[in-house]
Amino acid sequence: MVTDKKIFNAALMRYRSGNVLIALGVLTWLPFIVLRIAGEKPSLFLYLPFHLLGVIGGARLRAYARKELSITPAKKSILQLFGHGLIILGILVWTPYFYLKLIQQPVEVMNYLPFHLTGVLSGIALLAIRLLTSRKNEGNV
Repeated sequence: MVTDKKIFNAALMRYRSGNVLIALGVLTWLPFIVLRIAGEKPSLFLYLPFHLLGVIGGARLRAYARKELSITPAKKSILQLFGHGLIILGILVWTPYFYLKLIQQPVEVMNYLPFHLTGVLSGIALLAIRLLTSRKNEGNV
């Protein structure tokens, strides 16, 4: 018999699995970075599908679990707006890289990676600050 507790546990498991998928998607780049430090030139396209599968798949899984758990999104704040904006800009940094690859121009990954990481990590930091301040404010209420 399916009970509310089992549904809740399944949704919670999906949420945690989404977190794990996101972490694995990010950690996909660890061997790439190690090889780059060692002087090799591994193909970006070998690692990119696994990165995107983990990050996008994990984010979708978490969103589905949040909906299933009836967790309403918090009111949008300026920090959240800037955080998402920085993440989007960090992702859009790759547009010229892929365009240059498409027209077969020589292009170096390391010219774009610092900007990508700066945008994405800064955006995540702003979202974390927003989360911490909202939890602190909820505790004081």
